[in-house]
This record gives sequence, C-alpha cells and structure tokens, in this order.
Amino acid sequence: MNKKNKRLFTIGGLIAAVFVLSGCTASFCAPADTAHMLYNEDSGLIKTVVGSETTYVYNDNLKSIIDKAEDQGFAVPAQTFWIRLDEEVLALANNYYTPSTDLNAEENNKEALKTLGYLKFLGTKNSSAASKGEDLWGNFDYWVYSIGQEIGIENAPTTDFKAFYKTELTKKVSAYRACIAITEGQYGPEGEKITVTAKDWGYAFSRGPVEGLLVYPIAAFVETLSISFGAGGIGQVWAILIVTVVVRTLMILVTLKSTVSQQKMQALQPELAKIQQKFPNSNTNQYEKQALANAQMALYKKNNINPLSSILVMFVQFPIFISVWGAMTGSASLASDAVLGLNLNSQLGSAMMANFFTPGWWTALSLFLLMAVAQFIATRISQWLAKGRVKKDVAKTTSNPAADKQQSQMKMMTWFMFIMIIVMSWSLPAAMGVYWLVGALISIAQAIITHVILEKKRLKK
Repeated sequence: MNKKNKRLFTIGGLIAAVFVLSGCTASFCAPADTAHMLYNEDSGLIKTVVGSETTYVYNDNLKSIIDKAEDQGFAVPAQTFWIRLDEEVLALANNYYTPSTDLNAEENNKEALKTLGYLKFLGTKNSSAASKGEDLWGNFDYWVYSIGQEIGIENAPTTDFKAFYKTELTKKVSAYRACIAITEGQYGPEGEKITVTAKDWGYAFSRGPVEGLLVYPIAAFVETLSISFGAGGIGQVWAILIVTVVVRTLMILVTLKSTVSQQKMQALQPELAKIQQKFPNSNTNQYEKQALANAQMALYKKNNINPLSSILVMFVQFPIFISVWGAMTGSASLASDAVLGLNLNSQLGSAMMANFFTPGWWTALSLFLLMAVAQFIATRISQWLAKGRVKKDVAKTTSNPAADKQQSQMKMMTWFMFIMIIVMSWSLPAAMGVYWLVGALISIAQAIITHVILEKKRLKK
C-alpha cells in the first residue's frame, strides 16, 4: 500500500470511527418516552365535523407511510381500520384520565389524548386486552388483531404492512436520545416537545456500567445546573461551562503524573536533538539505531520519565469523552432551549447545512470555527513550544533521517487527530461543541503553564 492510499485508508477509518463512537453509549429513552415520540409522529387521523357530516384525512406521516407501502406493493389497511384504532385509543385514554369539570366532553377528550394518547404505542405484549403496560407496540398489536376480527382481516394491516409501518415510524424517532431527565416533564424544541420520564441511578445501571458510572452522573449534573440557572438557553450554557471545568479538572488530577511526564519529554527535546545528531545514520544503520534507542531510554530514566505515559492519558480520556458525549446528547434540558437561535442538542453539521444565514446558522458556524481553531492550537502547542526550545538550544546541523522520520510521524498523527476532531464535530450536538471549545482552551492554558514551570526549573539547573 503506497503512502497516499495509506493516508486515505486511515482517514476513512477515522470517519468510520465517528459513527461507531456515536453509538458507544446506550440510549436512555424508556418505552414510555419512545411511545410519546411515536404518538407525536402519528397521533391519528385528522377529523373534521361540519354539521352532521364527519370526514377523516390521513396525517402527513401516516399518508407518507401508506404511499410508500403502496409503491412497494404492500396491501394497505382500509381507512375504517384507522378510524376504529383512534376510537380505541380514545377509549383507553379516558379509562385513565380524570375529566375536568371546567371542560366540555370534546375538550376533555382532547386533554385525554394529549396526556395519554401515547398508550397507542405501549401496552403488554401478547395481551388479550389493551392496558397501560410498558411494552412498545403492545396495544397496537392487540388492536390490529381485535379490530381485524371486527371489520374483517382483509381491511386490517397485514403482517408485512404492520412491520413496514413500525419500521418507518421508528426511523423517525430512533435518532432522538435526549431522554435523561431528573424530573418528569415536557422537553424538546418548541412545537416538538414530548413527555420524558424521570431517570434514576438504578435505571442508568440497567442500561450499562458506563452509563451508570459516568454518563448518568454527568447528565444529572447538567440537568441540575440547568434547572438551577433557569431556562432560556443561557442557563444551559453556564451548566455546560461548569461541567466542562469540573470534568477537565478531574481529568487533569487523574492524569497529572502522566501529563507532567509528557511535558518533561517535550522539555527534553533539545537534549534529544543533540543525541540524535550523534547518530546521523540511525535510519539505515542497525547499530546506530540501537545505540540511539539506548541513549534516549537512558535520558528518560535519568529524568524519571515514562515514554508510554501518553497511552495512559488516552486510556483515561477516551471513556470520559464518550461519556460526556453520551451525557450531552442524552440531556433532556439541553434539547429544550436555544442560544442565539441554535438548539443545544442539534448537530452542528445539520445546523450548518440548513436555514442558511439565520441566527441559528451563524451561531453554529461561529461555534464550529472557534472550536476548530482552538482544537488545532491545542493539538499543536506542545510541539510548537518544543520546537522553540530546540531552535534556541541546539545549533543548526546536518539533518538526521531518523529524527526527521520521527518528526514526520508525529506531525502526521497530529494532523490525523485534528481531522478526526473536525469530522466528529460535524455530528456533535452543539452542547458538545461548547464543551470541546472550552476543553481546548483549558488544554492550551495547561500546556503553557506547564511549559513555563518546567522552563524555570530547567534554567535553575
């Protein structure tokens, strides 16, 4: 494989990793949450009453599903089925709804459906009656059978159509993950709000160990701060900033020894350069290559440096990053408000590819550019500082192929990391973009402060 193809293969692998990483944490959406989303997509036929005449029209989503099914050759159910289905949903909702004396019958029916219509997509699997169960599609499956017995199975959904209907409707809600709430309530963008049930630590652990240990605590912290600061978007931004500072501070404390070791390695660049100059043929001469490696290891040992410390840092950072991603994506509060027109739960890439030149578009673009610049500086600043030391402390000499190759590999890795960050940021929620921007600024400050401290210590020697 030539160098060009190898690079393309690596970049392709990084892009593929984005989609793998985005699904590394489980969704917190409970069946009731999903049922609310499904009901938002198909709340029944549109009923119009004029005098004694009643007409029914398919809602847009249901009509689209039926049209697609017909195009693919599926037999579709008669409108009579959907009329009877709506009647059954209303009857079940009224079984659990307490009517208000301040409303008339029609108004009470609307309120019953508004609060309990989602039961259309819940129920109990293989039940002989509709109920307020906890299994997705339980009631729908029962009604397909019972209504089919009443109006004739030729007028009810076939097995193929039922599977197609479920698949198409599920596609519309499967990407929504903002279901981590500490109090039950209405969450989501205006006009698309759904009821999200409260989640506790026990539920989080039922989703997985990472979800219980990391994702839920971070998300619950975001939710608590968002509630404390209030709605409107700015409160959520403050919540993200505080969470970012807390998480990054904890990461710095956990990886402090490894980070200092990395910085020491950067501080030793002038001495490493001098050693490399002693073995100009180490790239081709096996003896010089081994001698160079021994000399470098001796220098690391003398300064109490573990050259593998960067692996430990990445080992800690990776699950934390994935967990923060899952928490920011899953936070119900972050999906509810917008900042300068940008919903904090919306993907940056999608926001930049839609509604051009609107306030939300400008906010998404500005956030993306600021994050990209900050991340680029954060990934390169240590090398820039090290390069400055080498220029200052090491006289210009003939090139060393081995050293040049090592530097080239480091630059390539840096560029790949930056490309991966940019690609990943395209699918990041805006909240995660804020986290990454602030995190990059903290990394830059950390690198500069550590550099200044180590330089002062070195000059005192």
